[in-house]
Amino acid sequence: MLECCVRQSIWKRQQENLEYSLTDHSPPLDRALPHQELLARVKHLILIVAGQEPEAQDKRLLTFAAWMGVPTKTVPARDSGVLIRPPLGEFSPGTYCLAMSAETLAVMNKAISSSELQRFMDGCSTELLVFGCASSTEQHSALSPLTAAKIGEIRPWSDGAARFALPREPISLNRQLAGLSFPGRPRELLSTFELRDSAPNVEVIMAANGRPTFVRVNQGSCQVFLSGARLPDIETPLSRDQGLEDYYDSLIPPLIFLRHCFRESCWHGPKTTARLIIDDPLLSERYGSLDYSVLMKSMLRSQYGTSIAFIPWNHWRTSRQNASRLLGKSSNLAICIHGCDHTNREFETRAFARLDRKAGLALRRMESQQKRTGATFEPVMVFPQGLFSKAAIPALRANNYLAAVNTTCFPRDSSPDDLRVGDFLRPAVTRYNGFPIFQRHYPRRIFDFAFDLFLGKPALIVEHHEYFRDGCGALEDLVAELYKLEPALSWPSLGAQLTRSCLQRSMSDGSVEVQFFTRRFELHGECVSGRYLLSKHEPDSESIHGVLVDGTSVQFSFENGFLRLEVQVYPGQVRNVEILDQEKPHEPLKSLGVLHNMGVLVRRGLSEFRDNTLVRHGRLLKIAKGIAKVLKATGDT
Repeated sequence: MLECCVRQSIWKRQQENLEYSLTDHSPPLDRALPHQELLARVKHLILIVAGQEPEAQDKRLLTFAAWMGVPTKTVPARDSGVLIRPPLGEFSPGTYCLAMSAETLAVMNKAISSSELQRFMDGCSTELLVFGCASSTEQHSALSPLTAAKIGEIRPWSDGAARFALPREPISLNRQLAGLSFPGRPRELLSTFELRDSAPNVEVIMAANGRPTFVRVNQGSCQVFLSGARLPDIETPLSRDQGLEDYYDSLIPPLIFLRHCFRESCWHGPKTTARLIIDDPLLSERYGSLDYSVLMKSMLRSQYGTSIAFIPWNHWRTSRQNASRLLGKSSNLAICIHGCDHTNREFETRAFARLDRKAGLALRRMESQQKRTGATFEPVMVFPQGLFSKAAIPALRANNYLAAVNTTCFPRDSSPDDLRVGDFLRPAVTRYNGFPIFQRHYPRRIFDFAFDLFLGKPALIVEHHEYFRDGCGALEDLVAELYKLEPALSWPSLGAQLTRSCLQRSMSDGSVEVQFFTRRFELHGECVSGRYLLSKHEPDSESIHGVLVDGTSVQFSFENGFLRLEVQVYPGQVRNVEILDQEKPHEPLKSLGVLHNMGVLVRRGLSEFRDNTLVRHGRLLKIAKGIAKVLKATGDT
């Protein structure tokens, strides 16, 4: 029944909007167009109208657009407010869009007549973003003729916290975010718009507590986007306690505008993927509240995939029978690596030699298990308790791990300005040694996964065995919601989706530029020209030994901290790219000692007693967790 409902919702969403393609983010009708004609219909430049010296908000938009892969050009206004025509005349109509602050618009409105401004907009026949709208008579006077007086009063936000909502109707704009909402507290000035009662050509794209903050006004051949939010600064530092979700309200308007105007010519993810990751379980019939037979049936019924974050210390406890039953070819269940011994804060130490040893030992144990039982694994690290140090990243890289997947991308010893807003607008954070850290989320709210999909990130879900206390019903509901947001969602293995994870954009000459994040990358050819310009963030060029494409060494270069190469890939063809590091010596792998192993044995035994026995007795479990916290046996600070 659930599968039928999911399929019906998929069909309904596909029928609702012919403009929204879930695979390539372009109108389905466009797929039949010749490539050059398609490119001609997509914007290739954003012209930012500003004063002789761009203001702070103008500079933020310039930086933001460049980060999204959109070429920019500043068009100055004369002292009289009249736009300099020659710069606009350099570009073909329909190949650019315009943006300006509401303050710039107000200055222009003082110098030229409203009819002249309207004629100018009609002549542009393009999209215009007016950002930073505020409650002022001058700005309202400037906006009124531009929107045919469809916008009434502009009011400053003074309510503190808000519930931001994105209506479902403009689905071609809101995409995966359509129909969803999220809580927030504006960090900068925010304004809302009062709409006239008869404003049929006005679409509300985002509202705060029911009051529009981002709207689109259709004015003849021009679309005017008005945002009451100040633009975000992508250089703003984030922290473990202040994540990207605190900036959703300011990020969404420019993201929607740029994605709407530039489509395939700005950075976007070519595929949408998801994966459930369950931490800690053994490969057995049951672990705690997790019944594998129930999970396997649920995966088949609701069409999703799961990875078990397996503790390598348990490698000797896996049977051939369970490995074959759970990880067979017909199963979308796989395993990755969860620490080494899963002792308290084991990857938080700053001692590289010990981390290198731990990372290598974890791999050796997983390889031993695979050789004995046939249980293949993916070299992806999930840090125990989510804790790691900066030194843990080069240790993983030195041992040829593919990536890390974690609930936080912040090392415990990170500096206050290490990671910034812009780092989280990419599928993976590569600030540390160029090694990718992909972020995952607990299933607390659907909006976090929708925002990841909107950005082109994989939607990675994390849970523990307790989540399955009442079966898989809650998980199946979550999966059904994800399919409603993204009917084309796929659930490949964790390793497969990370090696394919990338951002790409179409260039005016027909080539495709691609940013990838893992050192082993699988490129699927789709563009007609077959010319792909690849890049990967590699801050230390001296550590790179070479690059292989399908096993053959190729030429590459470095530019501004990025490794770059060109590959020819025709539609339907797959090319495998691998970046090779310089060989580095490793200390011989050996046991960490009898006392250490005895301590791990005791810890694992107590953990499993908690998960398999105490979990059935809530009061005893609460007491046990309290004792563990007092003894500092958890990752809590």
